[in-house]
Amino acid sequence: SGLFSGGPICAAAQVFFRRAGIEVASNVQLPGVGKPAAARATAHVLLDLGDDEYTVGRPHPMIDPTLRNQMLAETLSGGKTAVILMDVVIGYGAHADPAGDLISQLPPLPARKALLITSVCGTEADPQCYSRQVQLLQDAGVVVAPSNAHAAELAIDVLRSVA
Repeated sequence: SGLFSGGPICAAAQVFFRRAGIEVASNVQLPGVGKPAAARATAHVLLDLGDDEYTVGRPHPMIDPTLRNQMLAETLSGGKTAVILMDVVIGYGAHADPAGDLISQLPPLPARKALLITSVCGTEADPQCYSRQVQLLQDAGVVVAPSNAHAAELAIDVLRSVA
């Protein structure tokens, strides 16, 4: 599963999954990618939660991650997901502490049945401070990749190892 607040990051993950020959579905499909409702049960769903279908009448998930947190909790409780791929976007206009908010929603590490992989999009100069966000995530047992491309490749490696 992929729960993204950044549309370009979701699109990039689709590219990596498709190149790896992994079936994927998304609400913002690239060529060759199906819609989640029409996808086979074996397809890996990558959602752009910043798309209009999720933001009408509510703030963008970079500002208010409530919807992503709910979807993350549902995915973790389902027990059928091996890896959850996400992004954490920082900067002016973004949530004051997106990593802190995300990890506050997680069950304790021993109770998690899925590996969480993320990348942090931002810099040390951002109000949330890149290294602080990375450290919070790592301390909570979340794998933080140096880029969204690396995060997608790690998720693909995990999927291949459990197939």
